[in-house]
Amino acid sequence: MANESKTELLVYDHFKKFEDKITIEPKKSSNPAIDKLLQNASKKGKNKGYPEYIISFNEYPDLLIVIECKADNIKHQSNTPKFDKYADFAVDGALLYASFLQKEYNVIAIGISGETKKDLKVSHFLFLKEQKNYTTIFDDKLLDIDSYVQGFLKSPEKFKQDYESLIKYSKELNEELQNKKVKENQRSLLISGIMIALDNRVFSKTYKEHTTPKDLADSLVTTVITQLKNAKIGVNKLENLEVAYSFIKVHGALANEKDVLVNLIKNIDEKVNSFIRSHKYFDVLSEFYIEFLRKSNSDKGLGIVLTPHHITDLFNAIAGTNKESIVFDNCTGTSGFLVSAMRAMFKDAKGDITREDNIKQKQLIGIEAQSDIYALACSNMYLQGDGKSNLIYGSCFEEIHIKKVKTFNPNIGFLNPPYKANKKKDTEELEFVLNNLECLVPNGTCIAIIPMQCALAQKGKILELKKNTF
Repeated sequence: MANESKTELLVYDHFKKFEDKITIEPKKSSNPAIDKLLQNASKKGKNKGYPEYIISFNEYPDLLIVIECKADNIKHQSNTPKFDKYADFAVDGALLYASFLQKEYNVIAIGISGETKKDLKVSHFLFLKEQKNYTTIFDDKLLDIDSYVQGFLKSPEKFKQDYESLIKYSKELNEELQNKKVKENQRSLLISGIMIALDNRVFSKTYKEHTTPKDLADSLVTTVITQLKNAKIGVNKLENLEVAYSFIKVHGALANEKDVLVNLIKNIDEKVNSFIRSHKYFDVLSEFYIEFLRKSNSDKGLGIVLTPHHITDLFNAIAGTNKESIVFDNCTGTSGFLVSAMRAMFKDAKGDITREDNIKQKQLIGIEAQSDIYALACSNMYLQGDGKSNLIYGSCFEEIHIKKVKTFNPNIGFLNPPYKANKKKDTEELEFVLNNLECLVPNGTCIAIIPMQCALAQKGKILELKKNTF
């Protein structure tokens, strides 16, 4: 006769090994919030219901695992479209409990059947907080706790949830900084400076202790420059960056109004740094920059062309960027293409630390002509763990810069050139494309975003440039 206790014991023995990281509770939880959510979760009606096990995480209080067991594999999962045979099948029951808990938690629901390790059948499902749908996740076997955590944190569903929260916060932050009279082109620099300073252990622990806003603003800028100096960023870069960040020390609200800067740092640490820690090599600063400039449309006035992350990822997919690639962007902007390329190259490196170091130091090259955007690009690459990126400040058309780029032998070129605002005076978009091509090795790949008129031109200068380009 089937014995469900055997299944439950197998499950408990598996998770007991990780009790230094989790709390395993059979049936009922000691957490009042969890208990309340399950008050109507009975498998047979509107009464309290409890799964076999509820697992909570010491470091991730918003994540739970709920487990429902059945002894017989026949009782693993029903064939009903809605999996609504809650009392009779392991998967159905696990999905039921998770649906109640997801109102306030992210939940991994596990349906398990079988009385021996050999016969154990396991199904995993992921419910995100306040989301209507769930998805299948993981393989058909029990995993160690770290695998559950990392699988959850790195899942596409979790990224989407975190990204939506990040964009929501960026909009709120944009309005806040606008009310405090922080200029659009300074906002992302401010955010980057705060994140760089928080990377300093002493600053992250003591920033709340400063007695005046002015002291905190001065400490913030000093810490930023110290961090960049320790990352061995060149002297010329440091001078440029120090000038770029100096506005923080004299800004009316940031350096004078009580609690403005300290609260901003606190919120950035909680809402932005947490995203970066979970989703490495994602270009957060560019996302913020896009949002900060969206309403004012001052990106057009500044001559900045901002590239969304799905476009930078698409370019790398088309080019087939891998660990051997050497990538060049002659219109670097906030480093969106370089960050995306780094992510693709690291993925191909598969944890090879020596290769990753080489990628950072020798395989990413960029040129940016605007001082404030250049400062943001340097800060962005620092935050990606790259203090030695080959970012050049100046015009991509200067011969000295062209010669320097060629020494790296780049074989992939990306660019989203500044679009012409003044038809007579501004540089043609195709001139930037030709400049990029000039720097690539023979048979290199160049991918660019250009206006349709560049491709359709039938006369004049654009036509001649098109002939040289294609």
